[in-house]
Amino acid sequence: MSDESRRLQRRKADSPITVIDAMTGQRLGMVIDLSESGMMLNAEQAVCADALFQSELQFSHGEVSPIKAGLHELWSTTDDASGSILIGFRFIDISKDDRNRLRAWVAEPGSQYV
Repeated sequence: MSDESRRLQRRKADSPITVIDAMTGQRLGMVIDLSESGMMLNAEQAVCADALFQSELQFSHGEVSPIKAGLHELWSTTDDASGSILIGFRFIDISKDDRNRLRAWVAEPGSQYV
């Protein structure tokens, strides 16, 4: 991951954002924080290192349609205290329109950032 992508503003998910594997229809997990270049996910289960997914981000706060994005797993860890599986993904394929929607969501007034 480049230093530039880590400097992008990462917004905490203040309402549920479900991430679905578009190929299987299974839930990958819930977004913890999100930027225009990637996200941290509280995952349902561990994934393979360097795993690739075609996904849909389903916002519960009124987005009309899901944001579709290709994902690449960068890192994962298990939180010892809670047992949660945390995974860092970068977006590798996202349309210009969906990236603009994501950028606008990150920049919404009143957002909390990591």
